[in-house]
Amino acid sequence: MNKNFCLPIANIPTNESELDVNVSIYHDNGSVLHLVLSTERQPNVFIESDRRAKRTKAYFKDCFPEAVIVVPTLGQFEETEKPNDPDYVRSVEHTRLAARNFRNIWRQKSHAEFQEFSALVESNWKDIEVHKPKPVFGIPATLEMLYLEGGHPREIFLSGFGFQAWMQIMTHFLRGSGGDILVLDEPDVYLHADLQRKLYSIAKKRFSQIFLATHSAEIMNEANSGDVVLVRPDFQTGKRITTEEGYRSAHALLGSSENADFARLSRAKRIIAFEGNDRSIYRRFEQMIVADGIFSDPDTMLLKIGGYEQWPRVGNLPWAFQELFGIQPKIAAIFDRDYRCLNEIESHEQKLRSSGVFCHVLRRKEIENYVISSEAISKAAQKAAKKKDKVIELAWVDKILAETSFSLREDSLINVQSATNKYYQLSRDRREMQTILKMAKGEFDQDWGERGYGYRIAGKEFFSALNRALEEKFGVSLSLFQILDDFHVSEIDSEFRDMILDVNQYFAEK
Repeated sequence: MNKNFCLPIANIPTNESELDVNVSIYHDNGSVLHLVLSTERQPNVFIESDRRAKRTKAYFKDCFPEAVIVVPTLGQFEETEKPNDPDYVRSVEHTRLAARNFRNIWRQKSHAEFQEFSALVESNWKDIEVHKPKPVFGIPATLEMLYLEGGHPREIFLSGFGFQAWMQIMTHFLRGSGGDILVLDEPDVYLHADLQRKLYSIAKKRFSQIFLATHSAEIMNEANSGDVVLVRPDFQTGKRITTEEGYRSAHALLGSSENADFARLSRAKRIIAFEGNDRSIYRRFEQMIVADGIFSDPDTMLLKIGGYEQWPRVGNLPWAFQELFGIQPKIAAIFDRDYRCLNEIESHEQKLRSSGVFCHVLRRKEIENYVISSEAISKAAQKAAKKKDKVIELAWVDKILAETSFSLREDSLINVQSATNKYYQLSRDRREMQTILKMAKGEFDQDWGERGYGYRIAGKEFFSALNRALEEKFGVSLSLFQILDDFHVSEIDSEFRDMILDVNQYFAEK
């Protein structure tokens, strides 16, 4: 395996240390892939496994079946490229020399492979058509690879470096399939912000796991909560970002602010305002309901706002965009319900709609509540436990879900009654407090009985309590996205599904 380990280490800084660098990668099947890097010896790569050792490729593949697709350093295309020996081209296809042999690489691919490549490139780069390389006879003979931009033919050498980088990255993406691992270093150096988001979306769909080093706030915003790991020289280990404070710190280190995206604001065609870092959850749900939906469209500006109390800011957005930028984008706003009563949220929706904004207040407490599905949670929990050679019975999952929800019931009811009373008091309603509290309890009990425990309790607290129970009993925990991976479209709340469809329909109308 050593001869296939294509990692140049001669110029890697060692900080004057002579110690070996040991990298261990653990697989779910119990095997461990070890890499030992030394300044004085050749790199050593070996697999640790309980299985009986065999000196065959099939044995190694069986022990560590994942394919790791490393995108090498990208480079500009050569002005001219002569036809090279096919064996040589195959030997450099996955190395930093691939850019210098790009035409040769695609000349040797089949028609079907090139069709897949051109479709991938063209579907994400407007008004582009890529043609397969062909020989140009002369002295010496060369290869020519044309692309059409707006119907005008050009040689790929004459394209901008962004497009050259995009074609190279898509070429390397095609090496992998659904179960493979992608390693990609700083694609944001080459690509426009919209293309960075598209690249991340394609990578998530094509690979089971991604290791992507980036300084791009755009890519970080696209990632699921908990998928972003902050790496700094003064850290002993990477720090996973899961909180609002963590995101603010990361954005500050990147020299950006998530909402200070004025260049995009000035050309926004449609805007969706929502609370917190929930965009990834909305996108994941939407992908189950609508293909190429509005939340994943690069022309949609996703604007993070504060909580429910910030609705007047959203109501002023149409005026602000007209006055500041001279544009009139369509605007939609989605708010968490929190503990508010139905009358309050319906009144709130009506006020914003009258100002020209599509508004929807979630009928469940917050976005996390829509991930509360006993079937999906059970599947995700069983998968997590299996990785540790443990078994979680469905009966135990049902029991802990019921206990967790019941433990939150009383506090949730108190908060619902308090919020309802506050609303009616501010509305100068003359009903007595006892009547209001009784009315709030009736609405709460009806929701609990008809819609289930996941409707009005605190979703974030529910998953925190669930994970404490899972950790204590089985040593595992679940992220929202692990659960969403096992979500079936039939489990999506009908109100939430209709909201996603309505938002897409709203922006589709002229």
